[in-house]
Amino acid sequence: MFWEVRHFPACTHHVFLSHSREDKDTLIMPVYERLKATGIEPWIDSHHYPYGSDPCLALQRGVLTCRHTVFFVTESMLQSPRGWCAFELAYAQILQANLVHPGATLLNVCLPLHFVPQSHEILPRTVWQTIRNRGSFFDPSRSDDQVAWAIREITRFLQREQAQADGMAVAFTVDDRLRNAIPTDNGLQQRVARFDPQRLPDE
Repeated sequence: MFWEVRHFPACTHHVFLSHSREDKDTLIMPVYERLKATGIEPWIDSHHYPYGSDPCLALQRGVLTCRHTVFFVTESMLQSPRGWCAFELAYAQILQANLVHPGATLLNVCLPLHFVPQSHEILPRTVWQTIRNRGSFFDPSRSDDQVAWAIREITRFLQREQAQADGMAVAFTVDDRLRNAIPTDNGLQQRVARFDPQRLPDE
């Protein structure tokens, strides 16, 4: 079944940080603060969750108004297979399906960052197995700084996506068939050809 996104709003944040609450203090908040310090706008439930709102609708809106969703696949997340993160993955995958044009992916939504080994026995039996090949695995033999590694992976991913958006913007100006195939009335063309909420700082 294909669920259609009928309208693509302008993005208010670069990345939605999907995480287990057990990792919040030691991993997520340090990543959040470091991202903001570099000019990247992250979305996190404790800061951007509308008070009193329906949680499913709030998370759905959060995923939709972020360009990308970063999943922090940790031991805690694997131990909570039916938590909110599974909902966030479902919303992100629906969004991704709506950003695939015949023959091309217009925008890559999901970035899984794995903080468990590739050989983890539980991982293949979870929903994270479906996206394990789209991200990276933290290697503790190379570094013990998980926050710095996460920042580096997220920044590189966003730089690649910004370059892809720039390429799409050029393509729309020179390729009439592509421009006519991607609608503008629902915000899709703007979504894939602009890097909202703002461009990343120059390296």
